[in-house]
Amino acid sequence: MCGDGSFGQLGNGDHQSHGSPVEVLFFSSKHVEQIACGMRHSLALVSDAGSSGSLIYGFGSARHGQIGMLESGTQRSHNIPKVIEGFENCEVVSIYANGDHSAALSADGQLYIWGRRFSGRSDDHIPQILPSPLGITEVALGWNHALILTDNGVYMFGGYRHGMLSGSPLVNPMQQAMIPSAQAPTLERVPCLDDEKVVHIAAGAEHSALITEKGTIMTWGWGEHGQLGLANTCDQTSPQIVNIDCKGSSTSAHLGIYCGSGFTILAKINSKILVLSSPPARN
Repeated sequence: MCGDGSFGQLGNGDHQSHGSPVEVLFFSSKHVEQIACGMRHSLALVSDAGSSGSLIYGFGSARHGQIGMLESGTQRSHNIPKVIEGFENCEVVSIYANGDHSAALSADGQLYIWGRRFSGRSDDHIPQILPSPLGITEVALGWNHALILTDNGVYMFGGYRHGMLSGSPLVNPMQQAMIPSAQAPTLERVPCLDDEKVVHIAAGAEHSALITEKGTIMTWGWGEHGQLGLANTCDQTSPQIVNIDCKGSSTSAHLGIYCGSGFTILAKINSKILVLSSPPARN
């Protein structure tokens, strides 16, 4: 790992930053399947033949519970990876991190979330289940919002800043949640194209993107830096179609989409990478 290590998010037992990649020695004898990086914390999904469930390690800032543990006294971060409790009998297939949020998706479609609160909920220092009959297949975390892809479409919670939607139906799947329903995030259905199934989602700091099975690309939310790819810097409160030339990529199988803080990358498999952002200023 490399970069800023001031919160211990590089996992090597110190708070040093590194300008070139260094091995995380803690995992040298372990099989790491996935890594997810937030603003000041990191997660690692590790397979363990001796465990009936999955092992997720967290390290870095603990201020909002994003590494699955409370701050203790003056210790507000952990620079050595520690196992996050709650997944002892659960098979985790994907982990996610962004901002001060963390999430994990199990093989049976259960979504676990922890870290900084979404939309008025208190911070969660242990993973909490977001029960849903919708069949969750993919998750994308932003700084203040999250997207979930289900068998029944795309839903969002949080996002009451730049990423907000307007006029979307609301649902509350949390009535049987581990956390009190009064603190539960309300899901907003994302209005997409009725005749096209969404197959990929992505979230930046305050913007979102999706790809349909026919290769249609849509974006919405914060647009200040041109990250929506709509030839302007306006915010959008509903998904807009991005007009982009992807010749030979008429289906989603050839496309991947990824969001950074204020930019978006569209990857055409086995070909080119396109970046959606503001053009350079002209003198």
